[in-house]
Amino acid sequence: MAAKKKARRTTHRSSKGTKLYAVRDAKGRIKDIQSYKRAHGADLKRKAKAEGAAKKSKTKAKAKAKAKVKVKTKVVKAKVVKAKAKVVKARVQAKGRMAKAGAAVRKAVRKAPGQARAAVRKAVKKMPPKAQKAVARAEKNVGKTVTAVKKKASQTAKQTQAVVTQVQESAEKTVNSAIGEVKDLFQKASDAVESAVASVVPGESK
Repeated sequence: MAAKKKARRTTHRSSKGTKLYAVRDAKGRIKDIQSYKRAHGADLKRKAKAEGAAKKSKTKAKAKAKAKVKVKTKVVKAKVVKAKAKVVKARVQAKGRMAKAGAAVRKAVRKAPGQARAAVRKAVKKMPPKAQKAVARAEKNVGKTVTAVKKKASQTAKQTQAVVTQVQESAEKTVNSAIGEVKDLFQKASDAVESAVASVVPGESK
């Protein structure tokens, strides 16, 4: 069975030059004369079903892409928080170790001279007078040596603490720069997703 012909419209001009629409039936007979401007405006206001479906699919695709980007951003933020927590933890642990090491060094330095003097006194009492004088001179030298060792120990502790501080600062800078790069990458990914959706889905682009 042959398909039924649809009514169609043809354009005409009035005697004054106004553009008109002539509405015709399937056989080509004129049914109505309309103003082209008014009829065309009404046509533009009406939306086709395909156009509405395309807009809906485009909106859904955009929403889906944004949701994916949000999920990825949350994951990245969680990783960044974990990395920062690790850095802080490492810093606290390093400080604790440094404090313990410094305390141990100071304790050993304070304890050593007393032990050495006690041992020397005990041994001196058993020696003859000449040997006691020699020990006294040696004790003076030991005191000077102990003072020098104390100074060196304090300087070494300060240098070690400065090195640890520099390492911690460089680690924090590395983490912060990595965070910035990750944020830039995900922003670019978000823009790329939106542009890809706009190019794939038909319809008017915003």
